[in-house]
Amino acid sequence: MRRRKGFRRALLSTLAGSGLLFAGASWLVARKIAGRLISAEGLGPPPRDRRDLLGALEENARIVSDERHRGSARSPVELAAVLASPGDVASRPTILFLHGKGGNAIEWKAEAVRALRLGYNVLLPDLRGHGSSQGDFFTYGLLEKEDLANALASFRERHGLDLGRIGIHSCSAGSAVALELAAGRPGVRALWLESPYADPREMARHYLSLATGIPAFLLGLTSRLAGRSAVKRVERELHVSGSSGLAHVDPLRTVSGIEAPILLVHGASDRLIPERFVERLALSLPPGSEVWRTPAGHCHHDDEPARVLAAEYERRWTAFFARHLPVTEIRT
Repeated sequence: MRRRKGFRRALLSTLAGSGLLFAGASWLVARKIAGRLISAEGLGPPPRDRRDLLGALEENARIVSDERHRGSARSPVELAAVLASPGDVASRPTILFLHGKGGNAIEWKAEAVRALRLGYNVLLPDLRGHGSSQGDFFTYGLLEKEDLANALASFRERHGLDLGRIGIHSCSAGSAVALELAAGRPGVRALWLESPYADPREMARHYLSLATGIPAFLLGLTSRLAGRSAVKRVERELHVSGSSGLAHVDPLRTVSGIEAPILLVHGASDRLIPERFVERLALSLPPGSEVWRTPAGHCHHDDEPARVLAAEYERRWTAFFARHLPVTEIRT
């Protein structure tokens, strides 16, 4: 009997020690990788030739303006954005292109050229910390919605951009930014969201798994700790907390405040954002929205829908924006 009790005590002690060891290791790993969640670093190298983008815009637009503006008053860094137009900015609707984490405006070259040829203005920002923009961290829309509001106001003042006729095309984490910007903004008439996700916590664990090579099932505690660490850092820097902080950024909650129609595009072969991450968001879209499930992969990758299904993609894209953001009454 005594031997059994001794064995149980030893087993419990071993399990407790193992649990403490696991928790300690999780904490150490979380501290090391937390910065990846709010950095501008992606899972691959970003495009770097801004001259290529500007050259393509100049070939297809009468007006091309590569400008700098101030970011959110809470972190007023200098940010970069390019406006291009076929002419008479004020009389045309504008499509705002929002890249994902680790990307920049350069990756939108083909989409911007298509929009210009259809008669739209295009606005191509580098989100904070990305491309030619300054910034110490990426906040998935918390600061970016204020950055972009400043950009829109700046281009309104300088070029007469119509804030009542805005469309948005976003990729990946840029879709979280798009939702934050569009919520409560009636001038946003239509959103094309590509490779979005519903749950930031679920996405954080998957992202850290891809970034580190550690299986996702081993990162439950680590990803939670890393997420909290990242949130706390942003809160300290901005002197905010609670409902004003990064933890409050939630695509599923935010989409409920949007009235503009959304076309949600997702690929069944998307490894970065698996299909199960999209399902709840797809069920929560506003009236008049659509979901296009494709056999393709992630936006701005070699197997993206725009390449795998080029003709259908262009047809759907053109029809969606023509329906909800028509180019009409253009002065020449």
